[in-house]
Amino acid sequence: MFQAAADFGSVLVALYLSYWLWELSPFRLNLHIIWPTPLQALLVSLFFIFLFFIQGGYERKSSILNVRARKNLISAMLLGCALVIVYSFFTRKIALGRLQIFYLFILMLLLITIQRHLFDKLHTLLLRRGIGAKRVLIFGAGDTGERIARALQRYPKMGYLPVGFVDDYKKQGEGEARALPILGGLAELRTIAAESDAREIIIAIPSATQARMQEVMKGCAAVRLPYRYVPNLYDTAIQRIRTEVIDGVPLFDLAHLHYSPLSALVKRLLDVVLSVLVILISVPLVLLIGLAIRLETPGPVFFRHLRTGRGGKSFMLWKFRTMYSDTDPYAIHPHSRRDPRITRVGWLLRRTSLDELPQFWNVLRGEMSVVGPRPEMPFIAGQYTELQRERLNVRPGITGLWQISADRAVPIHENIDHDLFYIQNQSLLLDLIIIAKTFWVAIAGLGR
Repeated sequence: MFQAAADFGSVLVALYLSYWLWELSPFRLNLHIIWPTPLQALLVSLFFIFLFFIQGGYERKSSILNVRARKNLISAMLLGCALVIVYSFFTRKIALGRLQIFYLFILMLLLITIQRHLFDKLHTLLLRRGIGAKRVLIFGAGDTGERIARALQRYPKMGYLPVGFVDDYKKQGEGEARALPILGGLAELRTIAAESDAREIIIAIPSATQARMQEVMKGCAAVRLPYRYVPNLYDTAIQRIRTEVIDGVPLFDLAHLHYSPLSALVKRLLDVVLSVLVILISVPLVLLIGLAIRLETPGPVFFRHLRTGRGGKSFMLWKFRTMYSDTDPYAIHPHSRRDPRITRVGWLLRRTSLDELPQFWNVLRGEMSVVGPRPEMPFIAGQYTELQRERLNVRPGITGLWQISADRAVPIHENIDHDLFYIQNQSLLLDLIIIAKTFWVAIAGLGR
């Protein structure tokens, strides 16, 4: 409700600002500006809120990157602008020109993005403190359980507060440092649930036998603790699973991740246009960066690295050199600004992601795309599982879902979910959302 009210205010402000910009614009043909009446402005704003609702802009279901929510909102804005201008043209009851509609769309996009970002920050802050978050237990302290626990900790906006593991075979203090403490086993579940005030349990043992899963589910039901579970199809990635029900019997098969020829052509045109524009506009910046690199340390300005691209073909990836020239190019990637291998100029380039700028040359050559999975080094790509090899069905990208998420701190090949989601849901709108988010990450200095 609060979100809808804030969106309504943003649309209303955007509508009036669009008239103001239209009045100041030297390109308008109609010199006489007819401002909307208060009733007209309210009705237009309410119309956009209605579209936000029916397009899924207020879905309660949260996700890590909220990509679908952003796509839904932008689709609703475009649809609303189109319908309003058609209504204006045929009825003449409200004065809205094409230029003003453009202003309205840009202003709505800007204001709602800022407003929702602030709402999201406030909501995340409250959830980090446990306010409004659902307390959950995780059954299984193995790799899958650890991954779920760390993901919920990294993304509090999912609305969950993980409080501990339940595991019959592992005890607290055994093995590596864990994301959460191990509170006990299935036999102690009633006590654990009561003491932790847990409201739900996630069963994260996808490799367990059917008998074991039944035992755990019965244990959860006995203490009246709602549960959800990771299916034993987890290793094949949920994004690829399709279901069909025949007389009440569910059948599963694996969908091949695909991209239509027309979409591929549009994506390639976008890549060429963007790379040409960036290369031409950034010439002075490239010269300045090259000069700064050479003045600080001897050695080449550019750094070339062998990577694996589409279809498993190798290519040379270009970057600005950010480390000293005698550094092993295939050593472990630096994760700290204090890494002695990184130069001062290199740290600044990494922080702003400007070290990636030369990769637009790779994009222009057709070896990469602006948006896509990050290209891996050949020795890692050579160890890909069948599922991970799905990455090689598309051109690697300069940016992507992994790069704009908190998971960028985790190795590329361990984050197959982001790439599979992108490959399965590729669209021009999704690419534009990722590009816009990348600019924000770079401006905020979160690139590394």
